[in-house]
Amino acid sequence: MKDSKLQFSLGFIALGQVLSETCKALKQNFNLSENEIRILLVVYDEKPESIKQISKRLTLSPTLTSKVLSSLEKKNLIFRQLNPLNKRFEQVLLTEGGIRVTCIIIEFIQEFLCEKIVKTMIVKPEDILSFSKTLKSKIALNKLSLTEMSNN
Repeated sequence: MKDSKLQFSLGFIALGQVLSETCKALKQNFNLSENEIRILLVVYDEKPESIKQISKRLTLSPTLTSKVLSSLEKKNLIFRQLNPLNKRFEQVLLTEGGIRVTCIIIEFIQEFLCEKIVKTMIVKPEDILSFSKTLKSKIALNKLSLTEMSNN
């Protein structure tokens, strides 16, 4: 049992290093900050109806979200428009260039990150998102104490 806990801990540290390397490579190759990349991916996937939804989804302050959105606008990757259903909110949409860049980022992540994970750990890439969502929700709900985590 002790060996499996140690292996999990070492694997967790290795995963953190792979994620850190991926973020560095993304920044270097695309000249975008981590938050800019996160917002592009969320807008591409979820097509949020308001800036507030982006802030909540990424756990960023509304002020920081607005600053990052302004930066993405200057780079012509997104644009904002009034929500036709509720004029009090702005929708954030990708430009054609934003769609192209986001698709390239997704491919880059797939090649760079998933290949490293598959080579270093016995895990399917599609399980990563599911695992991270489950862990995040359990931690957020304070249902997973350190003792419980060490017993699993």
